[in-house]
Parts: sequence; C-alpha cells; structure tokens
Amino acid sequence: MPRRPDPVPRPGRARRPERTPMSAAQRLSTLRWVIVGIWAALVTARVVVVSTAPEVDLSWFGIVEFGAIALGVTVIVVAVVRAAAVRRRHADEALALAIHRIDPTVWLVPAAPTTELRDAIAEVRPEASLGPRVTWAFGATEASLWELEDRKATRLLVIRWSRVVHVGIEDVHGDGDRADGRRACAVAIHYVRPDDTPAVATFFVRTAPGARRLLGRGPRLDRLVADLARERIVA
Repeated sequence: MPRRPDPVPRPGRARRPERTPMSAAQRLSTLRWVIVGIWAALVTARVVVVSTAPEVDLSWFGIVEFGAIALGVTVIVVAVVRAAAVRRRHADEALALAIHRIDPTVWLVPAAPTTELRDAIAEVRPEASLGPRVTWAFGATEASLWELEDRKATRLLVIRWSRVVHVGIEDVHGDGDRADGRRACAVAIHYVRPDDTPAVATFFVRTAPGARRLLGRGPRLDRLVADLARERIVA
C-alpha cells in the first residue's frame, strides 16, 4: 500500500504554541508589580503637576491616590487569601489522589481534628503530630485517618467496622484550631481497640476539600452520620 506523502504546511500564519497557564504565585507577582506600576505612575504625575503648576489644587489627586492605595491593598489581601485557599485545596486533592491509588473504593471526608483525637493519636503514635486538616477514608471493612505529611500520605489510625459500637454527633466545646471549632459539632466513632479497651475518635467535618469552615448541626452532618452507621451495620 503506497504511503501518504507528508503533509505540506499551508501558507499563512503559523500556529502559536500553547501557553502554559500561570501559577497562583506568578499571578500574584504580576498583580503586585502592576499595582506598584500604577502607584509609581501616580507619584510621577503628582511630581510633574507640582513642578509645572504649583498653584493647582491637588486635593482631588490625593483622593485618587488614597483610593488607588486602598484598592491595591484590598486586591493583594484577597489574592493572598485566595492563594492560601488554593494551596489547601491542592493539598487535599493530592492526599485524596494518593488514598484512592491505594484503595479506589473508599469515600473521603475532609475533617479537622479535635483535641481528643490529637490525644488519641499521640497515645498510639507519639512521633506523629496532627495538623489542622486531615481526611477520613471510609471503606467496606474499615475507617482510616489520613494526613499529608511532607507530600506523603500517612495513615494514622485504622478502625475496623466490626469493632465500632456507635456513631453519633457530640457537642465539643473549646476544641479545634479555629474559633468556630467551639460552636461546631463533632462526629464521634465509639469503638473497641484490639486489646478490648474502649476508645472514641471525634473529628470536625469541613465543608469542602481545602476549606477551613466546619459543619454544624444540619442535614449534611446528619446524612454523614447515617451513612457511617449504615456502613457499620452492613460490615
């Protein structure tokens, strides 16, 4: 079978190479330099006006400068907060991807540890120190607690459904790394350790991957507890 000749490029404008999207840090740096350029232009314009026409009233110019400075500070603060939220979401997504590579059948719940959970992990693994964000993985036979540590998924606790006694919601006051932890409700998993001693694992549920807000009492938390109770019964 004869080979088709190589396609001859058509005359005209060449195709542009695909641009690589800028990262959040690059966008923030570009935005910062744009704002600095605007401020420098305003200062230069003030110097020019003062030197050429000293009698001109520059009160309006001061208002414009103040507005530009306030807008620039606001934009930078919003960009920094958004970049932090993006980093948290990427960390949660990386942890979820690592967990699903190990067991693709589990379903994940973004969580935040309570003081009681920190103490329980410190008792089991003294070398581990829980951060402000963790992830629970719930499968057919067990529930496991995971954390992203040095870009590596680390499993800190495993609870077999056959050892779980009760799953419910408890009001936990004074726990959590943020102020809203005092008014959030914690999910409590009561279980029996392999040495037949009773234990409980409590945790706050975050509203979404990467989020810092915690769920309070409501349909979402009730549905989660019902699903966990169903997993315990089915297992």
